[in-house]
Amino acid sequence: MRYLVAIAVTISLMVGCLAMAGASEEIAIYGTYQEVPSVGAWPAGATGQIGVDGVTFFVIPDNGGGLTLAQRCAIVDTRIAEILSHGVLGPVTVKPIRGKATIYVGPYRLITIYPRDARNVGVACSQQLAMKWAKSTAEGLAKTMPSCFLGPAAGQ
Repeated sequence: MRYLVAIAVTISLMVGCLAMAGASEEIAIYGTYQEVPSVGAWPAGATGQIGVDGVTFFVIPDNGGGLTLAQRCAIVDTRIAEILSHGVLGPVTVKPIRGKATIYVGPYRLITIYPRDARNVGVACSQQLAMKWAKSTAEGLAKTMPSCFLGPAAGQ
């Protein structure tokens, strides 16, 4: 949990600096490949489980978009930490980016789904997989969002 808080604070500072440079409709957190943690080679058949506090949002099946599986997971983890640190619960939508289905949480770009992802999980097309991941992301965020952003529980 401390790791997520440290990431959230770091990202908040970075986003604050970027916001001073100018705002846009979309928030996409990028970094250079050198900033991605070095994790070495992953074993064949490895997948990237994306989630928070034991709640799985979805599983990235493989490399995609010129990124390794480790890089994709690191980027998505960073984006989820940013979303949770700002209390952005949604809406979770799917929009095309360069012809590829992409999941957004509010203005934050979360992940782009490639045809290879769909093939690897046995889904007909990337749009169908994106819709499935968007639904599970919305459910996962609702379960893991810090309560200070959601307000008091019913009956309190």
